[in-house]
Amino acid sequence: MRRTGMTVIELIVGLTVTGLAVGAGYSALSALTDHRGRAREAIAATARVATLRRTLVTWFEGAYVVSDEQSPPFQLVDHVSRGRADDEVIFLTSALTPLGAGDVVVRLFIDRDERTPERGLTAEFVERYGAETARVELDSSVVSLDIRCFSAILGKREWMRTWLSSAAIPQGLELRFAASASDRLAPLLRIPVTVAMVGGQ
Repeated sequence: MRRTGMTVIELIVGLTVTGLAVGAGYSALSALTDHRGRAREAIAATARVATLRRTLVTWFEGAYVVSDEQSPPFQLVDHVSRGRADDEVIFLTSALTPLGAGDVVVRLFIDRDERTPERGLTAEFVERYGAETARVELDSSVVSLDIRCFSAILGKREWMRTWLSSAAIPQGLELRFAASASDRLAPLLRIPVTVAMVGGQ
């Protein structure tokens, strides 16, 4: 007599193999979803930092000086705090800022003040003719800002750590950023931001 159908043992073995295959497939799908999520986050972070770099370059490319009492000079302050570069720069720009385009004073610095909501690399904006102001946190992971300017104003082309002038701006700037741990700093921020200043000396 020929046997048809399956025994209970064959059924259990078949269900076990099917369960293992489904479990492996689910694990692979979960891993793929996790990788896609991390890839999306990495792309978004890279795009954000690329935009930040471009914005900084645009602000500095629009820098200018005006010799009057109401306008600030182009000022680069070299400072060290707790063993870290803590430079700041103040300049007038014609570029688009959170206060609109043109005649805005920009202050770029590291904010460590516990009384303010911003942290890390921060920009302050003040209207040259007006009372409107704004503060923007650019990147909270940045804890050190090292700036130097390039100029030939003293007769030879050289990098300088400070600048204060109501009559001239430097030919170029280089900004370097650091975080408390190097792996926390976005890869694009590990590369110095260099800017050629229009009309610089």
